[in-house]
Amino acid sequence: MFDNGLDAFLVVSRTLNISRAAEQLNLAQSTVSKRLQVLEQELGTALFERGQGVKSLCLSPAGEKFIYIAQRWNTLKNEALQLQSIESQLSLSIGSLNSLNFAVFPPLFQSLGLHQPRISLNFITSHSPDLYELVERLQVDVAFTGLERTHPTIITEKFFSDPMVVLQIASSSRSETEAIHPHELDSNHELYFPSGLSYQIWHDQWWNPLCPNRIYLDNVQLLFPFLRHEKQWIILPLSVAEMVKSSGNFSISRLLEHPPERVCYKITHKYPQSKTIESLKILEYYLEIHFPRPGN
Repeated sequence: MFDNGLDAFLVVSRTLNISRAAEQLNLAQSTVSKRLQVLEQELGTALFERGQGVKSLCLSPAGEKFIYIAQRWNTLKNEALQLQSIESQLSLSIGSLNSLNFAVFPPLFQSLGLHQPRISLNFITSHSPDLYELVERLQVDVAFTGLERTHPTIITEKFFSDPMVVLQIASSSRSETEAIHPHELDSNHELYFPSGLSYQIWHDQWWNPLCPNRIYLDNVQLLFPFLRHEKQWIILPLSVAEMVKSSGNFSISRLLEHPPERVCYKITHKYPQSKTIESLKILEYYLEIHFPRPGN
């Protein structure tokens, strides 16, 4: 009866009217009044100050203090009732780089979203070092990163590699079949997109790392407002460049002096939470479909 009394109290405290509260609760007025009476008896205090008619109500000082307690109690009750369904529900938290979410993973995410039974999905976009920390703390179940790191509690597997190419505004004076030498690219017109330590070392051998006019981007979508004229250029993983090109008037060229490929790694915890093991198997199934390994 205590829970029933709380429900009745919360509705009556909002309406200050037994009749309207009864309508909202789909109960008889006498039932609402009885539940309030029982609740007040259990608490040993009056929660409402009643006027001459039963329709005229206002909260007593004790009732005003009890609202907060009743709301908290109701929240905790609902959370407790959800525990069983949460335990039985598939769930998966995926961490990834912005560039992968933009250009590589949309088909995979669509498959996961359509899977039956439904999976409760949580996506977190972050930088490579931070993704290791999130996996270590079990805040994400699996992550895709551009950094290979030895860690005692994390399994690191090579996921795929992506060649680096030059993306520019399309020009009639330039053919995509023509490879570009790094010396042809002016660092004053560069948009720099970070693609790992190996790429950075290669990059800094060809262009001044302290060029004052270079624009640094850590989010792929940021290139759209900046890449505006034919002299500008940016070196991107091929998958990202192809996605950008599909949305505008851009051209892709390879480099005569090849930069290191962007390598991506899948990382998982050596001791995953038991509730996510089935979801990780489902993820692996879709990874095999969308990114089949050679020989499979």
